[in-house]
Amino acid sequence: MFCSGRPSVGSGRLRGPVARRTQFRLLVVITLGWLTWAGWTLLEDPQPFTLRVVDDVGDPVVNAVVAAQSRQLGITGTEGLLDVDPSGELIEISAPGHVSATFTITPPDDGLFDVVLKARVLRGKVVDSDGRPIEGATVVAGPARARSDEQGRFAARGAEPGPVVVGRPAWEPVEFEWSGGPGEKEIVMEPIMVKAVHISGEAVEERFETFVEMAASTELNALMVDLKEESGQVLYESEVPEVAEYSADAGLYDLAAVAEVAEQNDLYLIGRLVTFQDPIAARANPEMAVWDEETQAPFTSRDQYFLDPTDPVARAYALDIAAEACALGLDEVQFDYVRFPDARPESVRFDAGVTIDIRAEAIRSFLGEARSLLHPLGCAVAVDVFGFVTTATDDGGIGQRWEDITSAADVVSPMVYPSHYDPGWYGLESPNEHPHVVVDRALADGMARMSSRVVVRPWLQDFGYSAAQVRAQVEVAEKHGLGWMLWNATSEVTVGALEAD
Repeated sequence: MFCSGRPSVGSGRLRGPVARRTQFRLLVVITLGWLTWAGWTLLEDPQPFTLRVVDDVGDPVVNAVVAAQSRQLGITGTEGLLDVDPSGELIEISAPGHVSATFTITPPDDGLFDVVLKARVLRGKVVDSDGRPIEGATVVAGPARARSDEQGRFAARGAEPGPVVVGRPAWEPVEFEWSGGPGEKEIVMEPIMVKAVHISGEAVEERFETFVEMAASTELNALMVDLKEESGQVLYESEVPEVAEYSADAGLYDLAAVAEVAEQNDLYLIGRLVTFQDPIAARANPEMAVWDEETQAPFTSRDQYFLDPTDPVARAYALDIAAEACALGLDEVQFDYVRFPDARPESVRFDAGVTIDIRAEAIRSFLGEARSLLHPLGCAVAVDVFGFVTTATDDGGIGQRWEDITSAADVVSPMVYPSHYDPGWYGLESPNEHPHVVVDRALADGMARMSSRVVVRPWLQDFGYSAAQVRAQVEVAEKHGLGWMLWNATSEVTVGALEAD
């Protein structure tokens, strides 16, 4: 009960109605004690009762230690309850994340005695170096956990004084000491400045050590390995049932062993997963493929087959692979080809239609599902997008609308390859001849249009260029305060473009 039987918080005896009832009981005991001396027995021995410990908002406090001056009476269990014997002793009750209190307890009439412990609350705000709020940061202070909201604010109830750890996937963790006092704490976080190169499945199998050595001697601090490629093959040794069912299991390398080597060398490990472009799965399970009513077969164009981004089975297939890979030791899962096919006739059908809002929502919600699944496993959710998306105001017909993408993922990687831009982009007759201009304009447009504080980490072109041209792109990305990744389909890295460690 939470009425007249509730004690006040703090040390000393009870006040108010409970105190008056206690005084009355003492009077009765004294009187009956005299009557007992006279030879009468009018009062039975007091019975055991239940102690219930709650916090200042009425939530039960589990594992609260209840102790008398000379002994421990027990620890509260489920619902904050503990059965105790009658006692008029001074009782101390303590629990992690709460202010301890002392009481003189008298057995209640109804067999239930409530004690209130005030919870300690760590309040604050998580921001980036520019003061912009960071949503989704996890704050851990002893037994208490909290997440920052859209304004970056959090309140960790039941926080314990001492070390506090603040983390968010793809961001550098922050640790500090909290005294337990009042006031708000401002926590400044910085994104992990990833500098990585692409490693194909074959390259992982045949020469992974080469890339580890490359990272040891250059500025690289991360590696990006292919998990599932454009052919639909899953390149690592997977136990997801559908991988074997679809005959997609290439099994080129042991991902757990790769992750262990990366950890030993303090390298951030990213796994790239080609998502909806999948010829193997589309032919093995046509029901989850984009369907062509004219041919009565999975739609294909330019040797590409797409799974339907609105189909729950297609989405689950990618997410199951991502969860398995994350559990094997990745820091980040990077979803590539998270889009609708860019060229499609009127005869093509999707489960939920194909209007711009449906397209954009399908991609946004898929990334939201990925975050819900992978964050508890410790992985960031990244997504690759076409470079033009940073500038285009629509979704390009493929569901990649910049404002939606940047609100749903932890990391967004625009593929700002100058060779992929047609003449006329950014006023350039031949964009491929001006890599630093293309990268600069594309990133400036994207950074100005972000709908939330997301990590932007571009893919840079490492094919068909000299070391100086590759380096020019790197310097532009770093001028914008961003990390970067070098793309070469065959994983032939232009080492001359990298700074020595």
